[in-house]
Amino acid sequence: MKLLVNKTYLILTLIIVCTLNHSLEAKTYLTPTQAEKVCFPTADKFEWKTHRYSRDEIQKIYDASGLKVIDPGLWYCTAYKDNKVVGVIAFDRCIGKHLFIDFVIAITPDGKVKQVEILNYRESWGYEVRREGWRNQFVGKDTTSKLDHNNGITNISGATLSCRGVARGVKRICHTWGIVVRPALVAAGRLPKQ
Repeated sequence: MKLLVNKTYLILTLIIVCTLNHSLEAKTYLTPTQAEKVCFPTADKFEWKTHRYSRDEIQKIYDASGLKVIDPGLWYCTAYKDNKVVGVIAFDRCIGKHLFIDFVIAITPDGKVKQVEILNYRESWGYEVRREGWRNQFVGKDTTSKLDHNNGITNISGATLSCRGVARGVKRICHTWGIVVRPALVAAGRLPKQ
């Protein structure tokens, strides 16, 4: 009986240690403010806004991207240089294996991906999505590009779920740019009509 109790305590201790070790793997690489200067180093002004999606916008994003909108709104930043829009940084998140990955997508005024930066990575595996070489495959892509995991975006062995999640997020934000963000900037007189 005493041996059974000792084994139980040992198992519980291992579970606690493994759980603590798992949560200690979370890493913050950049804050949104730091991401501003990484994505648009020449910008002299950044303006963060939130936008709550309408039902119609959610449906349009879904119809265009084939992906569900996971958050009820968008948090984004317009970057300016000499009062002219040089781009937008959109915050997004996705599920890795079990936990959220926070990242930003920098988009040029013509709707092309300039950069993808991982802000927070909470999983203990799959962190390879932070590698610059993998993230660079998004650069220059837009809504007309192949932005699907294993169809335009390569996989990293051992980080499949993270790769899939980030790729979906970038694709969704590219479509959100054309449906929500660009029209808002045009309406505000910040970008010309096409």
